Amino acid sequence: MSHAVKVLQGSLRRLMIIQVALALLTAIGFYINHGGMVGVAALFGGAIALFNSLISARQLARASQNRDATRQMAELYFGAAMRFLATPALVAVGIAALGLNAIAIIVGFAVPQIAYFFGDRQIGQQNSH
Repeated sequence: MSHAVKVLQGSLRRLMIIQVALALLTAIGFYINHGGMVGVAALFGGAIALFNSLISARQLARASQNRDATRQMAELYFGAAMRFLATPALVAVGIAALGLNAIAIIVGFAVPQIAYFFGDRQIGQQNSH
């Protein structure tokens, strides 16, 4: 495994830890302010964000095992397509099938995305050493 892949996997791990923390804080905030089911809705949104990160990590691992650059890119594009399709589908399941609060799902999904800003800063710090 190349150094670049190790750095990216470490960054993804840190990203997911930050996302878990942000998702839990968001869900707790909704729970305290609006009650149990709204807190569950925010947690559901956070779980969607984490699911997307897991897809990214899995596709990165699969791509790094392949020596053919075209197949590597195909793995990464497949992961992006999965995330692109899964996100609105899971939000729809939460709202329509489970009857969860739409705003809480969306906020619960959006807040963990802030972790990408922290992740980018971490990668920049690693590259400067």
